[in-house]
Amino acid sequence: MPSRPDWIALTDDERRRLHYLWDDTRASQDVRARSDWILEASTGLSLRARLALCVALYESIVWRFDGLHRRAEPLQVAQAAWCATVDPRYLRFYELTRSSWTGPVEGPLWCAMTWLQPALSSGHAFPGHLFDALGYLGSLAQHVTPRPEAWRAWLAGALERLAAAHPPQPDDPFDDPFGRRTGERLGALVGRGLFSLQPVGLDSHPRAFLAAELADAQASANPFLANPGDLRDAGFTGTPYQLPP
Repeated sequence: MPSRPDWIALTDDERRRLHYLWDDTRASQDVRARSDWILEASTGLSLRARLALCVALYESIVWRFDGLHRRAEPLQVAQAAWCATVDPRYLRFYELTRSSWTGPVEGPLWCAMTWLQPALSSGHAFPGHLFDALGYLGSLAQHVTPRPEAWRAWLAGALERLAAAHPPQPDDPFDDPFGRRTGERLGALVGRGLFSLQPVGLDSHPRAFLAAELADAQASANPFLANPGDLRDAGFTGTPYQLPP
């Protein structure tokens, strides 16, 4: 399971402070932080880098609430989501009952998990799903963090590194008309290290991080990781849970 990243440098006291508006009856009407700058920057990234950015934004929400709930699902989704940056079909379809996730902690977690799912599963084919999630998760993360200025500074640096290392890549859909090689057409693999506050050298081995998460997700029977039967139904060919060349 992914450990807490260094970009979530919040004290226990800061995490316990829930100084933001949250009303489950209003859905996300109070989530109004601007995220247009995130969307603009994401247009200069490869498709795989956008998927990784989506997961990093999601993780910044999940870890902000670390220790304030006893749910296993948010971190399990985070792990399966990183696996989905290797191949979107690795994320199993899920729906979480809204009435079971309420309040100022579990309510935002439900929203984050719900917006993340279509972005990773179908964002490669329907870019609108991915851009919608990037905008929403960026706004939600700023809404709930006790240190929005520090959060924005972290993300600005990460976006610069992503743009330098993972610019947009040309893609010809006619090279894979039946979507058999989806995971190979997303651009170079993106590790978690590029989002670190001290990224020098940390992303030199993105394959090691992603391979470890794939292996751990299988070993722990992560319920959000698609099983071999799911993958066959999705048209997956070859050996599953392997990194592309």
